[in-house]
Amino acid sequence: MLLLKTIPQTQIELNFNSPLSGASEMRTRQLRGALGAAFNDDAFFHQHDPATGKLLYRYPHIQYGWRNGHGVIIGWDTAASQLLTLPWFDLELRLGEDEVRVADAAITVTQGQFGVAKQLVRYSLQQPVLLFNQENYQRYRKMNAHEQYKEQDRLLVANLLTAMRGLEVNFTERLYSVFAQFHTQTIEYKQQRLLGISGEIWTNAVLPNGFAFGHEVSHGFGVIHCNTI
Repeated sequence: MLLLKTIPQTQIELNFNSPLSGASEMRTRQLRGALGAAFNDDAFFHQHDPATGKLLYRYPHIQYGWRNGHGVIIGWDTAASQLLTLPWFDLELRLGEDEVRVADAAITVTQGQFGVAKQLVRYSLQQPVLLFNQENYQRYRKMNAHEQYKEQDRLLVANLLTAMRGLEVNFTERLYSVFAQFHTQTIEYKQQRLLGISGEIWTNAVLPNGFAFGHEVSHGFGVIHCNTI
């Protein structure tokens, strides 16, 4: 492996005083809103400038997820150290109609490695990846099956490169990446119907577990886990 960059990565898994059920996508969205309100002065949590309220167009350095009834927060680079300074214990949050308190916070601190692999690496998508906007999806729908496969792989490469650049990782070689053992599905998100792709990807990029790419990564979409190295 050719190592390109090592970036601090912090994961915090929140255990609540009361068990919570519900769809992962819904709970992730609620968690993001609750923590954005709790830490309103910190733009890492909500992607808005606290002074002007304007949206910050950048790769989200804090990302949210939901796993087995627990909230998951992943922070990268400066945000990784910021997460370690916050008062998680006994933090009261409102998730939809549920009011909960953080009873425990499991903290994992690592160094996420980005690099170029000598052979293709297999990753599973822990959550569907969203690659399409309204414009390119309309073009995609008019393509035949072969053209659609090529377009999916083209957008896969483009979105991986964009996400890495968002963390100031410069991929110095040509990036190869394809979908494998995948399926598409309709995702209901913010009253929109979006095309999500689940399954596996193969790529010559070395990426850390928990890295996410595509649209709406701060809401838990496009998270990967390495299956081979």
